[in-house]
Amino acid sequence: MKKYMNHSGGCIGADMYWETEGLKYGVESTSYSFYNHVQYSYNQKVLSTKELKEGWNNVQIAEKTLNRGLNINQSFYVRNLVSRNWFQVKNAEAIFAVSTFLNDEHKIVNGGTGWAAQMAIDNNKPVYFFDQIGYNWYQYNYTLKVFQLILEIPLLTEDFAGIGSANLNENGKEAIRDVYKSCFL
Repeated sequence: MKKYMNHSGGCIGADMYWETEGLKYGVESTSYSFYNHVQYSYNQKVLSTKELKEGWNNVQIAEKTLNRGLNINQSFYVRNLVSRNWFQVKNAEAIFAVSTFLNDEHKIVNGGTGWAAQMAIDNNKPVYFFDQIGYNWYQYNYTLKVFQLILEIPLLTEDFAGIGSANLNENGKEAIRDVYKSCFL
């Protein structure tokens, strides 16, 4: 039997839902964190200053595409929050995110989840995204540079990042449960 590892952030909402649902199927989790970070996982991995600097370098690359106005004067907490997302991406074979789109163009994922999704795209990793509003799964298409609707539930890789919005709704919860069911049942 394959051994599955979820790389996440341990925050309320989708992060913890991926972790707690995964426990039902024997999926282990590593939740990346930093000093004074509020998170809820029992599997916390506190990143060093050197690791957070590596993360920040990848955030700056993502900023070139996202153009969200992130700057060097960002509070250290927020800066570390988006920097730790890099380790979710770096250590995963594929990203499974649950949130909403920033707009109707289906190019950019909203919120902090969008930073991780963009870092994964910048590193040519498969990115699967569940839109909680449209209630559909999408996969990033590198040729068209857009998320495309997929009709099947994506299958987990052995090392995956299960991430998403703190504002997880019932559609998002059901999507996460469906991914685990399709993988393990």
